[in-house]
Amino acid sequence: MLTGTLLGLMEKIALDIMILTDEINEEEFFASRITRAQTLQLLGSLAKTAASLPAGTRERMPQIDWAAWAALKVALAKPSQHPLQIWVAIRELTPLTVQQLNGYRKVQPQLFSVVP
Repeated sequence: MLTGTLLGLMEKIALDIMILTDEINEEEFFASRITRAQTLQLLGSLAKTAASLPAGTRERMPQIDWAAWAALKVALAKPSQHPLQIWVAIRELTPLTVQQLNGYRKVQPQLFSVVP
């Protein structure tokens, strides 16, 4: 049950990031205090949620780049020193993670169950 909730939360946060940054380019993103701050907070929540998943669950979903999420969690401690890593997380890692979660939901629906 907890695993399904965490995976659902990951998907929701990722979709929120994608919506928030959909029509903004890299220069606009880093110039925008509000969008940048909110996105960084969401990325931090997503990375923390990913880290909270049981190791066995992450092992059952090997196509998701768990190492990139762990590295991003570290990079977010000093975001001004890691702009490329943050932008890649926004434009590539986040959408790819959503796509992979959707794929895993089809082949391993029990992981996404929130019923005890």
